[in-house]
Amino acid sequence: MQRIEIKRGATLEDYKAYSSLSVLIEEFTKTVAPFVEGLQDCTIWMVNSTATGGGVAEMLPSQMRIARALGVRVEWLVIEANDDHFFDLTKRIHNAIHGAGEEPFTEEDLQVFEKVNAQNLKKALEFIKDGDLVVIHDPQPMPLGKLIRQERDVKLVWRCHIGLEEHTERTRSVWKFLKQFMDDYVHFVFSLPSYVPPEIEDITTIIPPAIDPLSHKNRTLWMAKCVGILQQSGITNHHDPLLYPYYENLVRRVMPDGSFDSVNKDSDLDIIYRPVVLQISRWDRLKGFKELMEAFILMKKQNEAKSDKSTIPYKRIKSTRLVFGGPDPKYVSDDPEGMEVLNELISQYKNVSKELQEDIAILLLPLENPKENALIVNALQRSSSFVVQNSIQEGFGLTATEAMWKQRPVLVSGAAGLRFQVQHEENGLINHDPDDIGKLAEVLEQMLNSPKERDKWGFNARNRVIDKFTLFSQLKAWLKLLSEIR
Repeated sequence: MQRIEIKRGATLEDYKAYSSLSVLIEEFTKTVAPFVEGLQDCTIWMVNSTATGGGVAEMLPSQMRIARALGVRVEWLVIEANDDHFFDLTKRIHNAIHGAGEEPFTEEDLQVFEKVNAQNLKKALEFIKDGDLVVIHDPQPMPLGKLIRQERDVKLVWRCHIGLEEHTERTRSVWKFLKQFMDDYVHFVFSLPSYVPPEIEDITTIIPPAIDPLSHKNRTLWMAKCVGILQQSGITNHHDPLLYPYYENLVRRVMPDGSFDSVNKDSDLDIIYRPVVLQISRWDRLKGFKELMEAFILMKKQNEAKSDKSTIPYKRIKSTRLVFGGPDPKYVSDDPEGMEVLNELISQYKNVSKELQEDIAILLLPLENPKENALIVNALQRSSSFVVQNSIQEGFGLTATEAMWKQRPVLVSGAAGLRFQVQHEENGLINHDPDDIGKLAEVLEQMLNSPKERDKWGFNARNRVIDKFTLFSQLKAWLKLLSEIR
C-alpha cells in the first residue's frame, strides 16, 4: 500500500479570480464552514486502486487540496497487487456492474479478492487510527474496509463510480457477491440514483463526479500554448517547439500494419487544419470505439457517393479526421483488458482502406508524466470540432464534462451518466443507441455540418458545468455527508 503525496496546485483565491467562478466559491466557503468544524477531530482516508489513470485518480488531488485549505485532514492511500487474477476479477466485477460478462463469481474469486486486500492491511493500519473516516472507492479495495473495521474503530463509506440503470440477472449476481463486504459500511455514495441496489437505498447519497476547472487538463490554453503542446508531444511536426523542449515521452500512433510509431510517420494528421471528431477514453469495449469507427467510415463512404462534390458540406466531411486517444495500457495497472481491447481496435483498423486509414488516428497517450498527459488531452479536446463519448455504458463520463467546460460541443450516447449531463440540442446532441451505426453516422454528419449550432451548444455547455459539475459542488456534498456520519 502506498500513501500518495499531493502536489501543490490552485488555491481558493485562484478560483475566485475567475468571475465565472467567484460567486460559486463565495457560496461554497460559507456553506461548508459548519461541515468543516464537524470534521476537526479525525482524518479522512481516501482509498482506491491506482494513483494514475481514470476519473478517481484525477478528481482526488484537487478535492484534497481544497479540503486541506479549509482545514480538513484528508489523505490518500492506494492498494498494491501483484496477482493478475485479482485485476482480472475486478475487471469482471466492473463489467458485471455494467451488466456485461457471463462468468459466475466463484469461491476461488472470493479467496483472491480477500487475499490481495489482506496483504494491504498491515500497511493501512500503520496510517489509519481509531476515530478516522475511511472512504473506499470502487470494488478493488472493498474487502479492505471490512478488514480495517475489525482492527480499528472507524466509520466506512463505499463510493461506487459505476453502475447500470437496469437491475439485471448479471448485476444482481455481482451485488450478491459484493454484499458480504457491505455490512461494515455505514453509508454508500453513487453517481446516479438508478445505479443504487435496492437494499442500500436508505443509506446512500448521490454525488455526481465533477471536474477541476483549473487543473492541467482543464486550464485555459491560448492558441500558441495549445499548438505548442501538440508540437511538444509529437502530434504535430510542422516545426520544432519554440519555448519548451519535446516531451521525453511522445504520443505514438497505430500504423497501417498495426505497429506503433510517431504520429506523422506515414501521413500527416493535420489536426490543426482539419475538422476533427475526437473520443478520448480508456481502451474498454463499453466505450463504443468500435461502433464509432464503423459509423465514421460509413459517413465517409456515403459522402463519397454524393454527386455534387463542390459543396462545402461534402468538402468538410471529406477532410474530417477521426481521432481516438487512450492510455498506453501498460501504465494502467488496474485494467488488464486494456491491451486486449486495443488489439481488437487495431485489427479493425488494419482492415480499413488505405485512404480511410489516413483519416483515422489511434493515438497512445503516455502516462509517465501526469501533467504532460493532462495537457495533451486538454490540447486535443480544444483542437477538436466536437468531442464524442459513444459509450455503451458509462458511469458518468468526465471526458464529456471536460469538453463541455472547454466550450466544445459534445455528441454522447444515451448511457445514463452522459444523459444526466447533456441536454439534447441545448448543450450537445444525444444519440441514444451507440450500436445503431447508420443513425450514428447520420448524427456525426449533422454535427459536422452545423457549425453555428455547435457554437451555441459549446457556449451553453460551459454554463452547465459551472452550475452542476465543478469540484466545489462535489466537495460540498462530501463534506456535508462526512460531517453527518462523523
